[in-house]
Amino acid sequence: MLNRNSAIIESYNVGKYPFEDKIEIMLSENRNLIIQQIAGWPDDISSIEKFFSEQLGSQKNIDFNSGEILKNNSLWRMEPSKWWLLGGTINLPENLGTSLELSHAFTSISIEGEKSDIFINRHLPLDLRLDNFPINSSASSAIHHVSVKLFRLSEKEFKLFIPRGFALSIWEILLETASQFGYEIKDS
Repeated sequence: MLNRNSAIIESYNVGKYPFEDKIEIMLSENRNLIIQQIAGWPDDISSIEKFFSEQLGSQKNIDFNSGEILKNNSLWRMEPSKWWLLGGTINLPENLGTSLELSHAFTSISIEGEKSDIFINRHLPLDLRLDNFPINSSASSAIHHVSVKLFRLSEKEFKLFIPRGFALSIWEILLETASQFGYEIKDS
């Protein structure tokens, strides 16, 4: 496997900013990212869902823009016939669809904290209230015209997926915004 270098390492400075006790946002990079994109043939969606259930232990039907946290990984339905498997890979039979390794194409940032939803709304025009964007929801949106993916893992924990080529500039924009809240960059 190729050695993965962080796209944001040059401005990834572990610590608290400002140096006070009031920290409302915690950021960290997910450096050991594994993303397998699985695209199913349109006529075989129910067979793919059954395959996921048997192989991963997932529920039978994951709705579009939703995911499920599994034992060692998570499965997210990104489009009507496309899923992301995070944290592992699976051998999909060719008659069901095809898969693509995307691990090196994205940088993943964890965003946690009491004001994480307010922080994210500074950049993404999404309704992040729990009623409209519940736990295990996902959305595609954009920050400064760059397509990003956002996953909600808990009430105040999100994962943001940024195309690797734009990761450093988006990271710097996020840090500037985080300074309004008080933030901590955690060791990856």
